Amino acid sequence: MTLFDPTRHYSLLDIDWNPDAAQQAIGAIAHETIEQLNDRPLLPGHPMDDQTFGTDLYLGKAGVLWAIHYLQTVGAIDSTFNVAQHLDATLAQNSQIYLQNTPYPQQSSYLFGDLPLLLLQYKLAPSGEKATQILQSIHKNDTQPIRELMWGIAGSMLAAYFMHQWTQAAQWQEVFKSQAALLLKEWQPVGQASYLWTIDLYGGQRQWLGPVHGFAGNLTPLLVGQSLLTEAEFQEISTKAMTTLVQTAVIEDSKANWPAVYNETQPKSDLQLMQYCHGAPGMVTALASLPKGIDAQFDQVLEQGGELTWQAGPLKKGSNLCHGTGGNGYAFLKLFVRTGDQLWLDRARAFAMHSIEQYRLSQQLYGQLRYPLWTGDLGLAIYLWDCLQAQAKFPTIDVF
Repeated sequence: MTLFDPTRHYSLLDIDWNPDAAQQAIGAIAHETIEQLNDRPLLPGHPMDDQTFGTDLYLGKAGVLWAIHYLQTVGAIDSTFNVAQHLDATLAQNSQIYLQNTPYPQQSSYLFGDLPLLLLQYKLAPSGEKATQILQSIHKNDTQPIRELMWGIAGSMLAAYFMHQWTQAAQWQEVFKSQAALLLKEWQPVGQASYLWTIDLYGGQRQWLGPVHGFAGNLTPLLVGQSLLTEAEFQEISTKAMTTLVQTAVIEDSKANWPAVYNETQPKSDLQLMQYCHGAPGMVTALASLPKGIDAQFDQVLEQGGELTWQAGPLKKGSNLCHGTGGNGYAFLKLFVRTGDQLWLDRARAFAMHSIEQYRLSQQLYGQLRYPLWTGDLGLAIYLWDCLQAQAKFPTIDVF
């Protein structure tokens, strides 16, 4: 049995870690993006994204503006670009596009809806009016059936958590916990000691596992926002999560992967993907912040997922976060933070050097950058920054 499809991966280039090259790549990506933003209201789409450039966080301008602001704030780039002056028009455009083109117009989507733009506006210029808009947007998900991160309640819980971090106001903990209660109510036992959500998505009901649509994604706000939960609540969540990760893993030769969708009758099926959104890299990245030393099997299977990510090598889909080399590299950064083992940081930096070559070759081939945060070069820039800092702060998930 093969735990992944090797035709989706490249052999890793043997390039020594070079912090100057990483910093130069960050600067080049940001500089080119800012030049484009100064010249046109919307950036050009990219052939590998198979659609025009949008206004949302995942594929569009909201993600670009967030990334530029983040890189400015942490000191990764030296730029006076005014993000705030682009937000009103981008929000108006995104609201219109979302209502017309989304499969869930009544839903409040974290990756495609208004929430991240409202959050960025609040962060740059806090106001009661903007806080009310954010609260109203979050509450849209109280009555909607979508229980996952891209479109539904897990994403709006992240928004509530970030608002609590910035304000320390009790109302944000209350809304976080009320949505957590809705989410946890639907976390049900499946098979032998597993606990999964049955996700109502795109006209079907399936038990997705990954950090964008499934089990790991629903756990993401619960782990990121653990400070808003009681110790007993977090212990119960942790125990169920660890057990489930172990029980759903497919292990071979001390390496582990997870299918995109759980299948109780054929648990070893659907092992093609090895990327952040589906497969071992995303499962490791999303769940590595669970407590260490409580479940030895869990500790072991996380590292086995990291080993398979290393064996598989860089992804042919690009250097990006969601389904590219940078996103896979976050599994190594998370394991470094978790274990303190230098091996994982070295591996993350090896993927970083390969991903720099990928982005440069892609730019030469297509004559442009791939701009989106989640699927393009700005996400890579943030990954490179985390490799420089020896940290693991997945953009718009661990930090906003």
